[in-house]
Amino acid sequence: MLDSSSPSSAAGPDLDQQIAQLPAEPGVYLMKDARNEVLYIGKAKNLRARVRSYFLADSAGDRPFLRLLTPRVARIDHVVTAQESEALLLENNLIKQFKPRFNINLKDDKTYVSLKIDMTHDFPRPVIVRRREKEKSVLYFGPYASASSVRSTLRYLNRLFPIRECSDHVLSHRTRPCPLYDMGRCSAPCVGLISREAYHELVQEVILVLRGHSEELIERLNGKMTTAARALRFEEAARLRDQIRAVQHTAERQRVDVPDFVDRDVFAYHVQGEFMEIQGMFVRHGRLEDLSNFGFKTTDRRPEEVFASFLNLFYTEVRMIPDAILLPIEVEDAAALAQWLSEQRGKKAEILCPRRGHGAQLVELARLNAVQAYQTRHGAPEANRQILQALQKDLGLANLPSRIECFDISNIGGHLAVGSMVTFIECGPDKKRYRHYKIRTVEQSDDFAMMSEVLRRRFTRGLEENDLPDLVVIDGGKGQLAAARRVLEELGVHRGDLIALAKRRRRGRPGGRTVVLDERVFTLDREAPVVLPQSSPHLLYLTRIRDEAHRFAVAYHRNLRQKEYHHSALAAIPGVGEVLRRRLLRHFGSVQAVRDAPAEQLAFIPGISSRLAQTIYAHFHPNPATAAHEAQALHAREGP
Repeated sequence: MLDSSSPSSAAGPDLDQQIAQLPAEPGVYLMKDARNEVLYIGKAKNLRARVRSYFLADSAGDRPFLRLLTPRVARIDHVVTAQESEALLLENNLIKQFKPRFNINLKDDKTYVSLKIDMTHDFPRPVIVRRREKEKSVLYFGPYASASSVRSTLRYLNRLFPIRECSDHVLSHRTRPCPLYDMGRCSAPCVGLISREAYHELVQEVILVLRGHSEELIERLNGKMTTAARALRFEEAARLRDQIRAVQHTAERQRVDVPDFVDRDVFAYHVQGEFMEIQGMFVRHGRLEDLSNFGFKTTDRRPEEVFASFLNLFYTEVRMIPDAILLPIEVEDAAALAQWLSEQRGKKAEILCPRRGHGAQLVELARLNAVQAYQTRHGAPEANRQILQALQKDLGLANLPSRIECFDISNIGGHLAVGSMVTFIECGPDKKRYRHYKIRTVEQSDDFAMMSEVLRRRFTRGLEENDLPDLVVIDGGKGQLAAARRVLEELGVHRGDLIALAKRRRRGRPGGRTVVLDERVFTLDREAPVVLPQSSPHLLYLTRIRDEAHRFAVAYHRNLRQKEYHHSALAAIPGVGEVLRRRLLRHFGSVQAVRDAPAEQLAFIPGISSRLAQTIYAHFHPNPATAAHEAQALHAREGP
């Protein structure tokens, strides 16, 4: 039994014995409950001393989370390692495997993405990947903490250099350049309009950008521009000039105020209440290449502990390890982490806590961004609640409209009529709850009847599943509101509020005057519409929902029209079945391209004879003289 100056009685007799048997060696310990579930994983230079410290009588005062952890611990397992840096890596791998409730976890590990270029390919292109493989002649750039930033980088590269964007499958099956070639954004390697050597020169320029060597790239492009100008290729020289300006602009925009070109990762954090926001800034070659922020609940743990745990987890992801990591505080595991990072990198990596100079300025900049990130993450819910409360008050709603469903109709003269429903929860779209409806019972152009059908179908199911919103919004005026009210009363829907939102419109008056009618909200208990301040956040929120419902309905209607057009345009041709329709569309890309193709090109499609090609052409070109000319050309090519 341990005495009172060592672990307290909270450990229990069995735990006392387990702790006494732990070695005084570096390693990893796993604290488990009575069901053998892993509660907490940690590492230590001295396993026995570290674990013993958790159960000391005065530990809970310094580390409040121990009051929750230690009473649950029933068993302590351990793994001995050769050195502390090995323990650090093992600890992080075990945390990711078991996800203990008392450890912090980086829930967004999947956002670490890289750009990959396979230089063994005849026409390589940068692609986004989430895992790295050990492959020869394959280059990786990143990983990037922000998936959106790497996509933005890729879009920038595609605008700057005419490298292909298509997949390998599309590359090997195209027979003519895609529209990107006509836009000057692709060099069309798919049809041999650029040699392998010339294409690889473009890729080398892409690599210079990704490595941050903008000066070298600008010098290279300047040489090309001069050569093109001397050869009187002025259009090419102008294109290269614009390319140089774009590179210079981007390099200048990304530069931060540092006196050297040392690669640095800079971290700082902001704590408010039980929430902690950690901001990372990643500087490469004197340029800010990436930003990322991470939010955690401290759950009664000291911010220093949470920050140190985050840092260890962060660098076990595959990342480009910098020369230096700048931190706002000294962390306990800095030496072990620096040793491990240096081993991974193959040269020295430092962990520093600067107090003055440019390093301290960068840490302060990261701290200010952490404050901003906290306000963005935690300020939004309160602002959203104020918007919902203002809606409830100004419209006299019975319920706080936390969940809103909005309905709209789209059709052309009753043809291919569809309805849409979009759902917003706490001022944000919930796209899993979006729904499309094909109108089944209304054939003529009658928006009231169509809206009634959609609402009847939605709320019949909603009553069965007890799945009803706080507020229903109808796109329209008094008539649409009355139709919706009848449907809900017939179904016995008494929960939630119902309003209609009429669009802003202009109305002519005698004498040539024009009156602008603002957005108006019609409610069930008021004769006159409610006109909210046109710039008020709660009206803007309502119009945003209404516009999203309209967009969703129109997109579905347009999609149905497109499908009908494709089906009817080719299905009406004798001898062209479903297989040939798909083959034609796959080869030409659109019905319009099939319409424009001469009969000779149509005859090259497998399964289409010269006679059928002539039939297809004649279907789209009923002019007898043109059809006869095409027929003569086909017979001349095929011979007697």
